[in-house]
Amino acid sequence: MSDLLRLDATALALIGHDVALIPDAALANPTPCDGWTITDLLHHMNERHEAIARTVLPPFEADGDPRDDFARIAARCLAVLEQAGETVLLPWLGEVPTEMVLGVHAVDMLVHRWDLARALDTTPVVPPRLAEIALPLARANTAPGSPLNGPDGVYAAPLAE
Repeated sequence: MSDLLRLDATALALIGHDVALIPDAALANPTPCDGWTITDLLHHMNERHEAIARTVLPPFEADGDPRDDFARIAARCLAVLEQAGETVLLPWLGEVPTEMVLGVHAVDMLVHRWDLARALDTTPVVPPRLAEIALPLARANTAPGSPLNGPDGVYAAPLAE
């Protein structure tokens, strides 16, 4: 298993644990993402994970509760990424280097975990080794000139510090 695959699997396991513990009453809580609730965030993650999984696997039959679906859909996505060669098909971007997808996805899961924690008024604990690996990836992903940053990328312009 590559270091980035291990990082991604760990990030997915951490957020998967948090998702499983979301109480019904919190599903409508707002997240730091303007106009998004916890339910919206879960649907977003499930839709993106399933889009990747569906490039190789048959469609998943969701049961209606995005918390219940998260672990199964995330596992399908991770299985596709584990089996990918040098590139993976992202339906919204085309063929992308697998190592880039793993790095971006791991950071994205850690950020969404923070979004979820803020919405639940909790503090996520990130293992120091995970943060040590993820922080340089996050900085590279969002750096000026990164193909992932800006109007045609997956990230908006950086916020002022």
